[in-house]
Amino acid sequence: MTRHIAWLGLGLALAFSARAGSAAAQARLPQIPRIEQRWAFAADGSVRIVDPSGRIRVIGWDSDSLAVWARGPGHFAADGNASVRKLVVTGRAELEVHVPRGARVWAKSTSADIDVEGVDGTLDLNSVAGAIHVVGTPADVTAETMDGPVELAGGTGRARVKTVSGAILLRGASVDLGASTLSGTIVVRAAGWQRGGSGVQRGHFESVTGDVRFDGELGRGGIVELESQSGAIELRVPGTTVADFDLLTIGGSVTNRLTADAPQRGTLRFSTGTGGAQVTVRSFKGSISLEAK
Repeated sequence: MTRHIAWLGLGLALAFSARAGSAAAQARLPQIPRIEQRWAFAADGSVRIVDPSGRIRVIGWDSDSLAVWARGPGHFAADGNASVRKLVVTGRAELEVHVPRGARVWAKSTSADIDVEGVDGTLDLNSVAGAIHVVGTPADVTAETMDGPVELAGGTGRARVKTVSGAILLRGASVDLGASTLSGTIVVRAAGWQRGGSGVQRGHFESVTGDVRFDGELGRGGIVELESQSGAIELRVPGTTVADFDLLTIGGSVTNRLTADAPQRGTLRFSTGTGGAQVTVRSFKGSISLEAK
């Protein structure tokens, strides 16, 4: 809880300051003419993008070059070399940036939406009020917003998603997936959660007051942890799932529609076989529901 409250306070202070400064600056900024620039760029190069509002779109392509298109009110600046390049907008603009698929991308915004597609490298994405949408199979993703929603679709090696009130939607499979929110909802639609070449797949999903819903497969060796302070937790898995289930709520209720096992005083522990997944669900005041897909 303390981590969420501290993060919320810091985020609000930064948001109010950024929004006030951005509004005053935009009133004085000229229109960016349509900009098209391209540079040679390393296949695993690092690009940093700063655009306070508007839209940021990043697309991975099979070329050892970095290309950018920009337009809107404000100023655009670019600096760097073939390994590292920084793109900065002062004001409001739409940016479309093409990078090598293996590139490392860092993007920061106040209210701009951030869309990333086809990048297999590392992503570090931050927007105060804008939405974040990632499609593809990046090796590592960090995505943070305050009010905006976050959606990851495809699969990642590792992903960490954090919001204050924004909804989180996770679709696909990841080796190590974590999501936390203060009051937003978390929805996980997982596929292929099973032991593979990268090791045991793990998921940890935590909300303070928002609901948490997990709908997907639990392969042998998988680990899934669901937590909420007062939100409802729903878990839907195939009826043939082999797993050890450990469910506990202090002030809520537990409903089991997967097996005939009955909860006792908010606690339900049972196993559907040996060597399966490990599922842990914890809630303080919220209800817990377990059912078959």
